[in-house]
Amino acid sequence: MGKPLVDLTALDLSRDVVTEADLRSTLPHRGHFQLLDGICHLDLERKLAVGYKDWGADAWWAKDHVPGNPIMPGVLMIEGVAQVATFLIKKTSGWEIDRFVGLAGLNEVRFRGMVVPPARIYFVAGDVRVSGRRLARMPAQAFCNGLMTLDLELLGAML
Repeated sequence: MGKPLVDLTALDLSRDVVTEADLRSTLPHRGHFQLLDGICHLDLERKLAVGYKDWGADAWWAKDHVPGNPIMPGVLMIEGVAQVATFLIKKTSGWEIDRFVGLAGLNEVRFRGMVVPPARIYFVAGDVRVSGRRLARMPAQAFCNGLMTLDLELLGAML
């Protein structure tokens, strides 16, 4: 791990490739925990997806997470990659779109940088491997300002 799953500079990330309706019908998260504003790259053959979240200077966590020096909580980075991974699993595995995919585990988690608002963070998941009918695993990463901020392997379980 540590090597980017994809070269973000080689992709057109300027537009969403999935409709808002499709994204919201796939993910149940709303309110503060809706951590994907859109999917800007989707390669079903390579089983790779890139989503993003735009944080303004007034992000809901910014005032209280390290006052005076706001940094995005690591658990929110993990939740963001988990959401793009869930979208990818449902689009590539045949799992029911209305079933919930819960976080079953994390392996080799490394925080490699900070996200300071205002910022756009990209969440990348790829190489989905499904085991049986209920477990999936895949590498996932987060990037901000061209730098990897998170690298891990996610395990998801269909509940």
